[in-house]
Amino acid sequence: MNSTALTNILLSVIAVLMLATLIQASLSDSGASSYRQSPAYSQAPYHPHTSSRNPTVAPDAAPFMGNDMYYQALRGFPDGCDSNATLLECNSPAAQAVKQDIDQQVRSGKGPREVFDFVVEKYGLSALTEEAQRIRAARVSPR
Repeated sequence: MNSTALTNILLSVIAVLMLATLIQASLSDSGASSYRQSPAYSQAPYHPHTSSRNPTVAPDAAPFMGNDMYYQALRGFPDGCDSNATLLECNSPAAQAVKQDIDQQVRSGKGPREVFDFVVEKYGLSALTEEAQRIRAARVSPR
């Protein structure tokens, strides 16, 4: 058998396998459709009246789950909180006041860096978890 015939046979086998894979993927409801429609990106609300730094947050929006990332990066420093916990886990009146400050910053269109700068300016660097302090140190140190 010559090399051209062998090449043609291999290409035919590959084409059949690719066609079978394509048919299987199109018949599968779970695999292909969940990849094409990611709710985290395709269904995000658009608010044309918001700041360009944080375009998905309307100024009048209520606090949402996205603010949890800020609360998790802060220690339980307010009165009535466990210092080994994060702000997310604390619900004391003082912690609620800090969360309201953060929510207000987010609603006003501030991005993550600006929110954390606000927290450090108002409450001090010790309000951040050790990991958040390392990230901040890497961001503000000269390269």
